[in-house]
Amino acid sequence: MKSPSGNVELASGQSQTKDQSSSFRSIAVSLWLRLIMIAIVGLVFSETLILGSGRMQTWTYFVTFPEIVFEATVRIVFAALAGIGLGTVCAGIVVPFLWYFKVARERVAEWAIKAAVVIALFLVSRLAINVLLRWSYDWFDHRAIFDKLLRIVQVLAFPVALYFPRTRKELVTGLDGFLGEKTTRRVAWATIVCALALAAMEFAIRKETATTRAVLSAARPKSNIVLVTFDALNAEDMSVYGKKLSTTPNLDVFARKATVFTNFYSASTFTTPSLGVLITGMYPSQSGLYHAESEIRGKDTQKSLPHLIRAGGYATGAFLSNPLAYYLGKSIENDFDLLPEPAFHAGALQHVWDATRPLHQDLRFGSQFDEYVELEQVWSDLAVQPHNLLFRYRAAETFAHARKMIAQLPDGFFLWIHVLTPHDPYLPDPADRGRFIPDAELRSSEKESMGPWKPHYKSEKQSLADKLHLRYDEFLATADRAFGSFMADLERSGKLHNTTIIVSADHGESFEGGVIQHRSPYQTRPVIHIPLIIRLPARPESRKIAFTADQTVLAPTILELAGQSRPNWMPGRSLVRFLNGGGQGEGDGMAFTQYLEHNSRFMPLRHGTVGVIDGTYQYVLDLETNKGLLRPLNEAQIWNLDKSAEYPARAEALRAAIYSRFPELKH
Repeated sequence: MKSPSGNVELASGQSQTKDQSSSFRSIAVSLWLRLIMIAIVGLVFSETLILGSGRMQTWTYFVTFPEIVFEATVRIVFAALAGIGLGTVCAGIVVPFLWYFKVARERVAEWAIKAAVVIALFLVSRLAINVLLRWSYDWFDHRAIFDKLLRIVQVLAFPVALYFPRTRKELVTGLDGFLGEKTTRRVAWATIVCALALAAMEFAIRKETATTRAVLSAARPKSNIVLVTFDALNAEDMSVYGKKLSTTPNLDVFARKATVFTNFYSASTFTTPSLGVLITGMYPSQSGLYHAESEIRGKDTQKSLPHLIRAGGYATGAFLSNPLAYYLGKSIENDFDLLPEPAFHAGALQHVWDATRPLHQDLRFGSQFDEYVELEQVWSDLAVQPHNLLFRYRAAETFAHARKMIAQLPDGFFLWIHVLTPHDPYLPDPADRGRFIPDAELRSSEKESMGPWKPHYKSEKQSLADKLHLRYDEFLATADRAFGSFMADLERSGKLHNTTIIVSADHGESFEGGVIQHRSPYQTRPVIHIPLIIRLPARPESRKIAFTADQTVLAPTILELAGQSRPNWMPGRSLVRFLNGGGQGEGDGMAFTQYLEHNSRFMPLRHGTVGVIDGTYQYVLDLETNKGLLRPLNEAQIWNLDKSAEYPARAEALRAAIYSRFPELKH
């Protein structure tokens, strides 16, 4: 029988245990809520800083004001949700220490909060420095060492501030105004409610705007068409176009039974507007597709090449391994029977993107591409990885997906394959790495920065540009090998006997004349000179055609090969007449290129450049200054060359040709 004193001691012990448990729970909950709030404040402020650093201004070029509000809301809600997740993870790390250090729980929690505040302020200030540095290049040129010094100063400033009691107190109490328990609970609940409401709204809009894909005609075509476009492929770097290095031996073999167009040019200088021309058959100024994030919208979706060719009975498919190309194609996804989404950043990021799809439905509203790119950039920052990982999709993997799609599509199909290689970063396969430039030589050169080489680089950087050019050529050889393997498989399968193969590119790539890579307003020849090789089934003869043309001819050519007529909104003429041995005596032809990225699609065109090539000369007109540059075509790699004074009549004739083709450009 227990004594009364024993019962009292037992009750006292139970009460003490209960008090300790209650104390642990209350401290842990308080810690969790405060860490959540610190993370929410830090991430939302960071997102606001990113939005205000120019992204929202960029959106005004291609989306409406309601869409801008929508996109900003999506990002703020996503940042707040990420804050809840991050704060929860941090709390999960600290809570075991609260349980272990029973006597000093409050002190442990207090130190954890202070550390979280300091880390949040450090990371936010780091982001602010990076944003400031990006802005600074718009104000003045400076060396990369300046950036490093500023970042070092920012890193050193924090330990110095923590050393002095006054500044330390200001730092660790800097977010106290946000950390009240009631405030935190309200913000957390508001975030969850907003996220659920946003997901429900997106789902409802998606369901309302979803359209049904038309049933294919019972009368199936008997032939197939495969269009292969390589990203950033300059024709002049291909051995089939005269390059002395053996960069494209498989394409050389392919061209021996095909028609090679030697003077073919892209209609813009970067991916989206160039592929927009391929899809619509219209110039960027006519389609409104002149921004990286552009999409085909409204009634224009019924004017697309996939829509027209599918209406003619062809099954359609596309595998687009550049994110810009994929999201452009996704804007007309109902005109593709197959349009698989590439895993641009395979692994954990892809799982995060898939898990958060309710917050970024494909609504034809806002910019899903921008949402993906920003998530990838944040992920790369956290993982300390390069920001270009989503531009590393391998050529062999692209063609592997294409093989699977061909096996799924019935005969009578149109398949578009966009291969990201040889777009930068230049990462050739081991079999090609070192073929044209030793690894050691390039690594030593890569330590020398190109500096702020856009919009053009200085002449003293030419030797580095030459070495990058050789690595690009190695990467091109990698693309060529993957293409050769794909063609061999097609031949073994028997598909080649009724399949037309078209090889081209979206735009070129430059390493000379002061212009590096692409997306340049100068329209130098290497940036816009691209291949066009067409191989018809059962026609083994080879021919080269010097007729000058641009990408507006591709859609009409494909339509005619499919037995369809060219619609009146397409300005280009089909090239099938050349494939059949005709087209003689038609003159030299003309090619037009437009760079209009800095215009709003809601306003008249006032900025950018429009160029024309007549086979001998190039003339590039600056819309803002109304001045032009005349270049002999064999010197058109030099960005600032102008021979208008020497050949005024030719300059005036080409200027008139631009205004004749695009009368809407006259101020």
